[in-house]
Amino acid sequence: MLEELDALAAKMQEIAGQVQALRAENRELRARLAAATAELDAMRGRIAAAAERIDALLAKLPREESTARST
Repeated sequence: MLEELDALAAKMQEIAGQVQALRAENRELRARLAAATAELDAMRGRIAAAAERIDALLAKLPREESTARST
């Protein structure tokens, strides 16, 4: 009976260790997710700014005359 209790206690300690390890991994993954999300937001902002610059440059280009006019 004592051996069974010792085995059960050992299993409980093993499970507790695994829970702690999983919690630590979860914290790390959440931090990495937050950093990746922040990086993604920054990249989206850069893309939006680049699109605005491209639109501004396109607006400065002269318009093409219609081909019907030159024919």
